Amino acid sequence: MTATVFRLADWDDLPALCQLIQLAFRPLASQLPSRPTALDETVASLTGHLASGSQIFLAEREGQLLACLLVLPPQNGLAEVKRVCAHPDWQGHGLGSALLEYSEKQLRKQGVEELILSTRRQLPGNLRFYQKLGYQEMERQPYPAGIDDERVVMRKNLFSAASHL
Repeated sequence: MTATVFRLADWDDLPALCQLIQLAFRPLASQLPSRPTALDETVASLTGHLASGSQIFLAEREGQLLACLLVLPPQNGLAEVKRVCAHPDWQGHGLGSALLEYSEKQLRKQGVEELILSTRRQLPGNLRFYQKLGYQEMERQPYPAGIDDERVVMRKNLFSAASHL
């Protein structure tokens, strides 16, 4: 069996990353009361993220991109994680958990103390996924009027004992 490789994305990965994000988030459009903002990502927006100092962590096997996540530039020891996703054929195989663990370890080495991320109330499986990985709910923010959903903001301290398991 071929091993999964975890690494940082480079400029050449951006078209495949954009395609992965679209494949992973498109099915959520039918489950949510509003379109996932991840579907707005383009090669140009991902280029902008890298140019501004964001990091995109990815998981691949035999050169095939399987999972990714975006980390915005840290400020005062805090960084925000966005666009956590796996290719639909690979969801439920532990890649998201493994990629988050890898990125947390790398970010800890860079001096990042805490991560925040958000998911939507209408995606309870995502909420359970992040809680299982040690993220704790901080707050819920309402969506615009007329949209029955909330943004659930979660936080994880990378230097707590639980983060080193």
